[in-house]
Amino acid sequence: MSTDASPRPVVFPAWKPSGEAEGFTRGHAAGYAAGLRRAEVESRAIRDALEAEHAAALREGGQRIAAALGVLTAAAAALDARTAPVLAEAEAQLSRAAVALADALVGRELSDAATGAKAALARALSGPATELVLCVRLHPADLALLSPEQQSAAGVTLVPDPALSRGDAVAVYPDGELDARIGTALARASAALAGERA
Repeated sequence: MSTDASPRPVVFPAWKPSGEAEGFTRGHAAGYAAGLRRAEVESRAIRDALEAEHAAALREGGQRIAAALGVLTAAAAALDARTAPVLAEAEAQLSRAAVALADALVGRELSDAATGAKAALARALSGPATELVLCVRLHPADLALLSPEQQSAAGVTLVPDPALSRGDAVAVYPDGELDARIGTALARASAALAGERA
């Protein structure tokens, strides 16, 4: 054997760093995609749960509002049932008091007979189309209190009517009468206040 040795190259298996990097890249991409799919499934489940919870809360809120409205409606009806008769009675009492006050005021105003006679004639001639009035009927005592000047100034025939009360008058038209009696006017006012038609 000789001592001369010829150098021989040492051969190692070839290591390709690109293959390992490619494996890491593929593994990372596969893991990332799997993570995205899992996150999508989980987020969809959470979103569905939240939507269901929201819908349930809306239904419950609607039911609570409906129940509260029912309670308020019942309370309002109960209040109306309790207060309506009281208010109606108070209104009726006020109407009666107003008519009684008006009657007292008119009676006081007409206590002066001369003033009452003039007021009766003025009421009878205060209606529409006074030029069509044929005559005015007055209580005989009221007619006697009107001076000849007042009677002629009326411009119509004045007729005594003992069926009328003091301070009352009726204007006679070709097709009807204008009732200017105090009692009738108060009765109409009372009926109007009571909501009835006279």
